[in-house]
Amino acid sequence: MTQVIQLYIETPLLRQARNLTESIINLAKVQGLTPEQFQSHLRAIDLLAREAHDLIVDAEFERDSRSDKGGKSKKGGGGF
Repeated sequence: MTQVIQLYIETPLLRQARNLTESIINLAKVQGLTPEQFQSHLRAIDLLAREAHDLIVDAEFERDSRSDKGGKSKKGGGGF
């Protein structure tokens, strides 16, 4: 029987996006905040979410451009 091993190499962009996502989750779990602190947490979550989104889009673009260099043409957008 043949064994197949799939190797997944995480790009630095995706690793950074995952770290930002973990930060968002940690901020969302904080309880007992004053209204001002709550507002600050929401702003921080918004900022981190936007940055994580940009990193994911950049990683997807990077992946697509690498596959295009291999001689493959790709039409339309793809998802992760």
